[in-house]
Amino acid sequence: MHDARTGIIVEIAKRFIELLRQLEPNWTKGYLRFWFDPVQYGSNASFEKNDSKVLLVDTMKNRQYFAYFNQKGVELMKELGKPQGVFILVVDSSFDYKYHFEYQDLDRWKISKMDGATGIPVGIPA
Repeated sequence: MHDARTGIIVEIAKRFIELLRQLEPNWTKGYLRFWFDPVQYGSNASFEKNDSKVLLVDTMKNRQYFAYFNQKGVELMKELGKPQGVFILVVDSSFDYKYHFEYQDLDRWKISKMDGATGIPVGIPA
């Protein structure tokens, strides 16, 4: 079971980096958020450019990627044995990546630019 989890984690990171490289050659850091509960699930993302601008990734224009992230996110949560949860994937242009998981607060690490938000996940660990 551990190998399945590791494989999913690596594949999501690889595909997210692939997406960022297609969207913006000058990206520096990217954030992919996936949330899952017994009834629904979804994902969204943003990235920083080398000019310090933060852009949201258009989920509709990139729906094939987000369908993949959602499918793999559901698989990962099931492999972890969790009925609900959120993960945030943080990647940088050196291809380093880190995941953070939360299983209680499904509102954690939201990515938005509404109401003064920056597009960087709220409360992301350093």
